[in-house]
Amino acid sequence: MRVENIGVTWAPRPKVQKQTPVFKRNWAEHASWGANYVKKTGKTNFKLFSFPDAKAVFVEVADKAAGKLGHIKDRIVGVLGLTSAAAAVGISNELTPADEHSKIYPMENKGEGIFEAKNIEAKPNDKYRYIVVTKDNDVNMVKDPYAKKQESIHGWSSVYDTDNYKWQNTDWLEGKDPRRIIRKPEEPLRGLERLIIDEVNIPTLTKEGTFEAAKSRIDTIAKKGTATAIELMPLENAYSKQWGYDGVDKFAVNENLGTAEQLKGLIDYAHGKGLNVIIDMVPNHVGPDGDYLNQTGPYIQGSGEFGNLLNYEGKDNKYVRDWMTNAALWWANEFKVDGIRFDLTSRTGSDYLLRQMTVEINEHAPNVFLIAEDHQSKRHAITSYYAPPEITHDEQLEFVDHNVESNRKGLKTNPWSIGFDSEWDSQYKESVERSVLEPNTFALNDLDNYIKTSHYRIKYGYSHDEIGNEDGTRFIPKYLARHFNLFISVDGNTDAAKGQKAAHASQELAKLVVSEDFDKMSNDEIAKAEKSFGINRFIPKQELIDVFETAVAKQKLMLGTVMTTPGPKMYFQGDDEADLSYFKFFRELSDDQVKRAASPDEKQNIVNQKGYDTLEAVARQDSVIDSVNMGGMYKNLKHKMVKFNSDLKKLLDESEVLAKGEMVGTYKDNCHMVHSHLLKLGDEELLVIKNFGYGFHSGNYGYNGFPHEGNWTEIFNSDSKEYGGSGYSNAGRKDINVNNQNLSLAPNSFIILKKVS
Repeated sequence: MRVENIGVTWAPRPKVQKQTPVFKRNWAEHASWGANYVKKTGKTNFKLFSFPDAKAVFVEVADKAAGKLGHIKDRIVGVLGLTSAAAAVGISNELTPADEHSKIYPMENKGEGIFEAKNIEAKPNDKYRYIVVTKDNDVNMVKDPYAKKQESIHGWSSVYDTDNYKWQNTDWLEGKDPRRIIRKPEEPLRGLERLIIDEVNIPTLTKEGTFEAAKSRIDTIAKKGTATAIELMPLENAYSKQWGYDGVDKFAVNENLGTAEQLKGLIDYAHGKGLNVIIDMVPNHVGPDGDYLNQTGPYIQGSGEFGNLLNYEGKDNKYVRDWMTNAALWWANEFKVDGIRFDLTSRTGSDYLLRQMTVEINEHAPNVFLIAEDHQSKRHAITSYYAPPEITHDEQLEFVDHNVESNRKGLKTNPWSIGFDSEWDSQYKESVERSVLEPNTFALNDLDNYIKTSHYRIKYGYSHDEIGNEDGTRFIPKYLARHFNLFISVDGNTDAAKGQKAAHASQELAKLVVSEDFDKMSNDEIAKAEKSFGINRFIPKQELIDVFETAVAKQKLMLGTVMTTPGPKMYFQGDDEADLSYFKFFRELSDDQVKRAASPDEKQNIVNQKGYDTLEAVARQDSVIDSVNMGGMYKNLKHKMVKFNSDLKKLLDESEVLAKGEMVGTYKDNCHMVHSHLLKLGDEELLVIKNFGYGFHSGNYGYNGFPHEGNWTEIFNSDSKEYGGSGYSNAGRKDINVNNQNLSLAPNSFIILKKVS
């Protein structure tokens, strides 16, 4: 946890007059929402936050599903013989249940929009739904916003059994495994600086795209030894296998990937392999498919760019903030994750929600670290945490509630500090990418600026966004497209069409170069292949090889820059082995098939926009990792890249200075496009020299900013032949110093020097 006094006096707000009933944010309160099966009694308690002015709320329980959700005006209360309630909502009391296996129970109005029904005859896996009668006598049959099990996003919710899995790796959970990373540096475990995250997407991690199948990839990640953690892209319930950022059921696992029990098994398995597990959550919106929240209660505030926005600071907002906070607590405690990453925190519309979540998780899941994706130029508040000891947990929450109400009245305030432990450093990412793709003085200046200030932030070169939100291609094809300027070498009626065709052509070029028969192909055969890719000019064979190998070197340089900057780090699935598979944007909504049947142009409109069909059945299969086989000249490329990254990881393990050292100096050689940074921790000093330029330096490179004291020796070189490089090396030298540099430095490479005296 980072504690910073930002010079603001934190004082408890004036006590707000409590309304009856009083609901505390203790653990029992957090755990009480939704359907809670009580094993001792064999019955279930139900608790819902609905419209505060609702006339009545009922829970309907069935031992089997009774159809999809719909809007009704003709059935509820008569079944129970509650004539007064029936009259109040204008419903006949002569109706019978739609299904003989269904029973309807009234829920007690506890005030403030909270409704409860206790000791109901319902067991795990029984189906249930709520029936909400609004003040206008609208009758909504809705799934549970707190549903922990939701097989269909349009169907009934299911009673969840919290005893559905027995955890195996208890040493991990109890903090006895030293490989576990936690948020409190004072604990006898490792801090966040040890994070090396492999960001993964379950649907594309294997051909099957399931939790069970993902275990084989966990084996691979652990065996490679290139990561200390995996980050699972969101698993919130959605209609299909997809990226996960369109989830609608914030507590329920996407059943298309497997059950909650199978997800627990996967997390447990990863822990057994020494991998920390981070879950990705989406607090800023809900997806467009299966969203019934506006029929349940005042959860929705309006529509946004990605889906409906949530009512965190509008009318009747308190329990909506609690709802999202409880979702985070649910993932932390029920699934035993080690960290949570929150998607686009800048788009939630409420810093007070973010503050509330950090306060509550600090209280109820104190070892779980929290990561924000904020993208707001490293605003100080997102990772600052200020709360004097005399301010209690309850008082912090009262502070949040009070100020949200002040905001509603037009008295705009901010929470001063929010308290995430880290955040994705998008500015660092952009500076590294620019320096690698188009080295120039401005890019190097940005890199020099951001590398100094990224210590505790998550450093990365590419994430799912940089790949899938653009054209679905990874770094190497992107560099080929840029170097060969394929945009002007393909046909197209619009810039968007030309851009997508150029991306597709670059992907095919990369696949061609690593194909089994490429080294045997003549230039005529290559020209014919390039024409079939839509390229209207010829690129000779040797030029293809040279540029491809430059792209590989640049990818190592990008990864190496990230890995040699102290603090937590991340790469996207397969990037540590130069995987060339697409990672396309894909999702399928429940009405996609209907739309396509009604309008033949629907598919073509999507293709025109993205360059490919985003339907899950098509785009997902193209995006499965390792779907591009490497053979011929590059049959060993994957092995060499893994060797490069695993050796770099070993160096990080052995040299704490790379993980948490102080950056005591940087230097820019704008003439040669070389950047260096000097790290120090105790008596250990390391110098990282990165050549973003194209110049070959064979025993003749030196620069004015070289440290003035001591001799240095090379301990790592990305251009080593064992990593697929050309072999430029300073190995064996222990006499490198300010007056005797004479360094060998290949283009698009980096070296690490260690001070030896």
